[in-house]
Amino acid sequence: MYMAKKVRTQLYLTQEQRKVLEKQSRLTGKSAGELVREAVDEVYLRERPQERQLSKEDPIWGLVGAGSSGEADISARHDDYLYGNR
Repeated sequence: MYMAKKVRTQLYLTQEQRKVLEKQSRLTGKSAGELVREAVDEVYLRERPQERQLSKEDPIWGLVGAGSSGEADISARHDDYLYGNR
């Protein structure tokens, strides 16, 4: 793990969160701060798959226009039609 410059930060935890953090600290030998940093890295900084653009050959395009509702305003009122708010 790299040693990046740390910035002092205060945060508020519930009693339950604090107890869990203290228990994990005892079990792992890591400081509460280190555990919080690892959690932030894991949840918010881990590599996420890149969104990909659909190619013109993607079979999903075959579904576009495949159905017809017979309604002229379907794109504007789709929620009304789907959920019965007509």
